[in-house]
Amino acid sequence: MKYKLVVLDMDGTLLDDHHQVSEKNKRIIQHFSKEGIQFILASGRPYASLYPYVKDLGLQLPVIAANGAVVKCPLTNKTHYASVVPLELAQEILNYGKAYGYSISCYFEDEVITFDEEMVKVHWELEKLKAKMMDKFSVEKAPNKIIYSAAPRRIEEAFKFLANEYAERLYITCSADIYLDVMNLGTSKGKALSYIMHQMNISSSEVMVIGNNFNDLAMFEVAGLAVAMDNSPEEVKHQSGFVTKSNTEDGVAYALEKLITSDSPPFIVPGLSLDKSGILFL
Repeated sequence: MKYKLVVLDMDGTLLDDHHQVSEKNKRIIQHFSKEGIQFILASGRPYASLYPYVKDLGLQLPVIAANGAVVKCPLTNKTHYASVVPLELAQEILNYGKAYGYSISCYFEDEVITFDEEMVKVHWELEKLKAKMMDKFSVEKAPNKIIYSAAPRRIEEAFKFLANEYAERLYITCSADIYLDVMNLGTSKGKALSYIMHQMNISSSEVMVIGNNFNDLAMFEVAGLAVAMDNSPEEVKHQSGFVTKSNTEDGVAYALEKLITSDSPPFIVPGLSLDKSGILFL
């Protein structure tokens, strides 16, 4: 199959357990980039946390951040799409989390705030972001995403309740067994990917997605080929077309070498123009 676009999840997929891109993964991505394959990073992380990886890999297309709530171009710093949790609903989610003792953070385009001192450390260690600690349990503007952090059993409990209670108003998913993510209804990595595919004028059959968790399933439904990491939950593996090696075994590189043919033609994205700063997504 001659793929033109590869979409990569980050934590548990492209990144190893130390939150690094291995040299082999980097080398293979850069090899296929030179052959004309386009790559996009798609993550639950905020854009600011993804930008250093984009720069290091030399990627140029817009980034899917905050589980699809933000689509932003690394070359122009232009936000092409942004979705927020309505302020009233956001406050309800905060109130529920506070009542049941969850650690909570809110993602905005330009900052991360949290209501838990331990999460300040987590955001720095995981995302290299300086989260702002808030004492008042409220938000004054609508966030792109709200996350709960807790033990897997408690995350499962929150998911069951919130997914049922807000089924027609919010999108609830899990980016890891210890994280629950809340976005506006209609927001997902899959929706963001569909938007980018439309802008690029490419079909599902030309797209490969590699991911490892439940928040990647929306992209699996959009792509021509869904690749699950070996470290994925079984439910995620069952919804993929190929299972690669784990994130600690260069699973991304393994999948790319196995599934992308060497005769894939160079691909210039319609709607992109070249200037002194590079390729711009218009």
